[in-house]
Amino acid sequence: MPDLHATLSPSSSERWISCPASVQLTADMKEPDSVYALEGTKAHALGELEASRAFGKIHHKEYDKRYKAWLKTAPILDEENLIDMREHIKTYVDLIDERVQLYPLSQVLFEQRMDTRIESCWGTSDVVIVSPEHVEIIDLKYGQGVPVSATDNSQLRLYGVGALDLFGDILGETQVVRVTVFQPRLDSCSTEELIPCNLRAWRDTIIPIAYEALNSDRPRFGPSETACRWCPVAGTCRARLEKVTQEDFGATPDLISPEELGGLLARVPEIKAWCAAVEAAALRQAYSEGVTIPGWKVVLSGGKRGVENEIAAINLLVTKGFTHEEIATLKLKGIGDLEKIIKSKTTGPKNEATLESVIGDLVTKSDGKPAIVPEDDKRSAINPNSEAEKEFTG
Repeated sequence: MPDLHATLSPSSSERWISCPASVQLTADMKEPDSVYALEGTKAHALGELEASRAFGKIHHKEYDKRYKAWLKTAPILDEENLIDMREHIKTYVDLIDERVQLYPLSQVLFEQRMDTRIESCWGTSDVVIVSPEHVEIIDLKYGQGVPVSATDNSQLRLYGVGALDLFGDILGETQVVRVTVFQPRLDSCSTEELIPCNLRAWRDTIIPIAYEALNSDRPRFGPSETACRWCPVAGTCRARLEKVTQEDFGATPDLISPEELGGLLARVPEIKAWCAAVEAAALRQAYSEGVTIPGWKVVLSGGKRGVENEIAAINLLVTKGFTHEEIATLKLKGIGDLEKIIKSKTTGPKNEATLESVIGDLVTKSDGKPAIVPEDDKRSAINPNSEAEKEFTG
């Protein structure tokens, strides 16, 4: 995969479209690679490799050679995670095959670099499928955070318009552009369908924003929860500070009304994210960069005593006269780990390989604690009266 990155990369488009000022502000900053980013890179490399073999792009000898090389570059994966990744990538390859079958005469390409016809903006799509009637891009996301929707997704649309320009109308007359994001670890797949002229019209609205980001002496700031999420200056940006802390108290500042409380609740995730970014920025500057933060210092925190080799410790304690019952306990693994084991030993459909299917009613679920969530949450609303009634009738 290409090592160079566009100044206005599609992957960070949610940031620079909302906040053009962030481009110049972070131009000389390199975001450190996290364990999650490295894991995602490994998954994408394996995805390209497995898909290339499945669709006849490479022969078996080439596959074996590249797979061995891939294994050497994947030290962050233990045996269990390696098995999981291979299983998830298999579902990714299956999805590609399913989408290829949707349109007759479809051709599939991998890791295609595409120009978006926006200044300094180009990207590389994981998968491009082209038929006489359509163009589709598929973007693999290996993270297991929140599901990502393809609807109104600027990254996918930029990939899609690049694929449309490069491959549209080659085999026929392109009638639809499909953009898909696939998250195998969340069992999440989302697709948006766009008419080519509408997709190009959307790009026309982005071109002046890109020009402002690259060329304006004073590009505008546009902090938001999503725009600031991965920004390198999220913890030190004054525009974000002002947005998070500004409030209009109105005529009665003593108590917050229910209406105001609802608005504040909607902002809690953004405020929490800002607080975490401030702490991370201060720690990085004080510890890694040697900057003095007046009134603060860096210390070691959270260290805990532990036993490095539990088996050796048990054996040694037994020789000292202690019994196994006194020093050790047998504990069932967590539900997630147990279901991984069950799925690995199941030959049938994986979605039916649950803990309930093996031990039945021994699996229970607690009611949980009351939590306030947005009104469009799919769970049923509760109140003290309904919970009390459940106690008496249950």
